[in-house]
Amino acid sequence: MAGASRNKGKTGEREAAAVLAQVTGYDVRRRVRQHEGDSDLEGVTGWSIEVKRHACAPAAKLADWWAQAVTQAERTDCLPLLMYRADRGGWRCVWPADLHTDRLSAPDGMAHTLSATPATWWAMCERISKGTSKA
Repeated sequence: MAGASRNKGKTGEREAAAVLAQVTGYDVRRRVRQHEGDSDLEGVTGWSIEVKRHACAPAAKLADWWAQAVTQAERTDCLPLLMYRADRGGWRCVWPADLHTDRLSAPDGMAHTLSATPATWWAMCERISKGTSKA
């Protein structure tokens, strides 16, 4: 990975951690010593968080990033969360839609995902923890 790209990734991870810390109230941090297959952020229990900061976010890239997030989450028995931001855009979160229904199934591509701002993702998760959002 080129130096500028690596620095953009680190900066994006710090920025995403700050956003999640603000919306969750948790101490969310960039995982400094990352090994192959580790999530990028830590501090939100039960979630494996993959962060992508890129010039653009076309569907093909999103699908690849989502597959990476799912693979990482499966290794740690956590839920996958993809957090991404394209240049001049805001942060978006992608997570399994089945979390908000009465059934959980393995994520299958991006067909069964939801996408929203970090604040909306967290608000939906909070509703689940309070037992008020099941369909």
